[in-house]
Amino acid sequence: MKFSRVAVIIYPLLIWLLAQAYFIWPEVLYISLAVSLVLTLATSFAIKSPERDLPWWLPAILPIFFITAMTIYVALQPSWILVQLLFLVLLIFIFNYYKNLYYFWQRPDLYEEEDNTRIEAYGGFLTIFLAAADLYGLQSLLSLTVWPMMIIFTVIVLVIAYLNLNLKNQDRKTIWQFAAMITFLIIEMALVFVFLPLSYNVSALSLGIVYYLLINLSRLYLQQALTNKKIKLYLIISYTGLAILLFTARWLN
Repeated sequence: MKFSRVAVIIYPLLIWLLAQAYFIWPEVLYISLAVSLVLTLATSFAIKSPERDLPWWLPAILPIFFITAMTIYVALQPSWILVQLLFLVLLIFIFNYYKNLYYFWQRPDLYEEEDNTRIEAYGGFLTIFLAAADLYGLQSLLSLTVWPMMIIFTVIVLVIAYLNLNLKNQDRKTIWQFAAMITFLIIEMALVFVFLPLSYNVSALSLGIVYYLLINLSRLYLQQALTNKKIKLYLIISYTGLAILLFTARWLN
């Protein structure tokens, strides 16, 4: 257990240092990314507990997608200040995610299901935003064909939606059905944004906000906790965010 606790502390720092390495030396980007993904799998394996009925690799999927999308997104950014802020977000998310995962496997007395739900929801939102920004950014800056990247984005959305909806005592078929519906709606919206004259950050943030709305409403529905008050709250928050985003679109690159 002591080794697991140390791994949870050291792992985020190593990921942050690897990010700094490819920021200083861009030529080692792929090496840093590969090492980061191996460390993510190794940490998930190191802190697992045989007493829990959960595959050790399953919780590693979200941080793997997050780190990969973040690495590509950072490569598109010209501002070093923004890059360092993103690295800070990366450090905070990875630490909190694996601290909570450590509690789940090794210290169930400290584990809080609500904290886990919140961390995974924010991680899902950030991953969808980063992946969408990578999609639009690479398509516009490098003139890449959008369809192969859209297929990859579809897989990412489907898997992340499933992980965010992976609730206890829920039928797996039902979860996949909801994840598929969310993915279908997000991909439809993503295709529309391809033809709109908006920056890739605006398009990606819009998709992220809509995803956050859909995933939270779906979770509440599956938990039989969806009320008119909660629907109105999430709609107000989402519509306000989208309105502010679109009105300030000219200042976002």
